[in-house]
Order: sequence, then structure tokens, then C-alpha cells
Amino acid sequence: METEIEEIMGRIEGYLDPFDAILRHGHDVYESYPAEIVIEHDASAQAHCTHRHILAEAQRRFDADNNARHFEIRGLNVWLLERENVIVRFKKTDWNGVAANYPTRQALDFDRGNALPGLPEEPTRLNVGYLLDDLGVGYERSQVALPAGKSTMWCAAIVASEDREIGQPIWQDVTREPRLSAV
Repeated sequence: METEIEEIMGRIEGYLDPFDAILRHGHDVYESYPAEIVIEHDASAQAHCTHRHILAEAQRRFDADNNARHFEIRGLNVWLLERENVIVRFKKTDWNGVAANYPTRQALDFDRGNALPGLPEEPTRLNVGYLLDDLGVGYERSQVALPAGKSTMWCAAIVASEDREIGQPIWQDVTREPRLSAV
């Protein structure tokens, strides 16, 4: 029996390499900024600049894709992949695929599956994100997560094409077990 993560990741498998390329492009462009500019950026400015490059690359890649429809809802940019029946948004994320910034009202509605103007409610909503190292500088991985309010149901790392062996899966489940809190 196929699990939810296997079913959803199977549906979007043809998009995983493009997702990875889009996210890495945004990070690479930011990394090319001159040091005298970057030194003035805090983590928020870094994430914002990277996100703008990610959105521009996503727009370039998906413009020619008749299967992908872009929606911009009060600053929330998402793409509906019609055949796969998923809606994705690109974000900087933590280790479990949770968006790493302070969420806007529309971002909270997206993560909770609430209605958004002009956006179909039926497709699966996914966060496609990048994870940086503990210093917030080095690129760790690209990942896909199924949001559930302020957390995620699961998170899958995209294995970069240059790191894959022949026959190796294109993704792996990296969902962390919830920690037990001390009583």
C-alpha cells in the first residue's frame, strides 16, 4: 500500500529536478552578490533577495509549461500543476519544510488549506523550499513538504541530479519524528 508521501511525490516526480534547479538558482544568484553588499544584509534581506530570484526563475521556467498556471494573491505566488493536481509555493524552509519567515495572512491560509481568492481548493498544497546550513550560508538541500498549519505532515528532500547514482530515488523522506516534551 502506497503512503501519502509516496503518492504525492510520485505525482510531482517530473517536476523535482526543475524545482531543485529553481531553488538553487535563487541561492546561486544571491551568492554572486559582491561581499560589500551582502555584509549589509541580515537573514531577512538575504531570504527576500533569494526569494525574488527564485520567483523570477520559476516564472521563466513555467511560462512555457501549459500544465503550470501562476497565481499571485496579495503577494503570495503559487503555481498550479494541473495534471498533478498540486499547488506549490517556493519558500526558505527549516529542517522539516516549515516556511522560515513570519507568515502573512494569505500564507497562513495557504498552509491551512483555507480558501484564497481565485485559487482552487481541491489540489494538494505543497511548500517547495530550500534549507541552509546552521550558519545560514551554505545550501543544504531542496525539499518538498505538505503543510499542516504551523507545521508539516511530512518533508521529502530532493536528491540533486549530480548527487544521484543510477537507479537511486530522486527524493527521500526526511520527516523528523516529533519530539516528546518534558512534562
